[in-house]
Amino acid sequence: MKTIFCCCVVVLSPLAHAAETPKINPVTVSIDVPSPAWSLNITSIHKKGNKLLVVCNALQKEGMSAAMLSKATDSVLIPSKFAQLPRDVYVIGQKWNYSDGYKAVTRKEMDTLLMDSTTVYTAKKMLTEKSFIGLSVKEAHALAKENKIPSRVVEIDGEPQPSTMDIRPERFNFAIKKGKVTRVTKG
Repeated sequence: MKTIFCCCVVVLSPLAHAAETPKINPVTVSIDVPSPAWSLNITSIHKKGNKLLVVCNALQKEGMSAAMLSKATDSVLIPSKFAQLPRDVYVIGQKWNYSDGYKAVTRKEMDTLLMDSTTVYTAKKMLTEKSFIGLSVKEAHALAKENKIPSRVVEIDGEPQPSTMDIRPERFNFAIKKGKVTRVTKG
């Protein structure tokens, strides 16, 4: 009898788990940008009335880049109950308007638009150099890896470490003192 009960539990548990798992759908935004140095991040999605307000940031990476019209795209997952709602896309951080389908706004304009809305999605906080200060080497590398940011240790207790001379604007370089990150540079 115990064997039959165990088999039923094992067979039925995936079905119970599937019923609890919320269905999700992607929301993708793609805009034309002046060069490949620009990226697009969906920072939040809000429901206002019977519409979704998709808030994006356009960010220019440091360094040089050829000036040629490119696409910047980002995609996030939201609960499927919101997937069929019409969408208004707003982009903060840019002043050009190369393509239809979105409106360039300031942060102040966006705050006004978001009054009386309900948040559906919020992106993780963007990491800066300060995000790593005080972490152990292991914690700093794990945080960078989790956020798909290249990183390396360039100094330990005042001693420079062997490293390549290439410059990668998105990479974080850690200076370590007594096992903790004390300084972070990019490059």
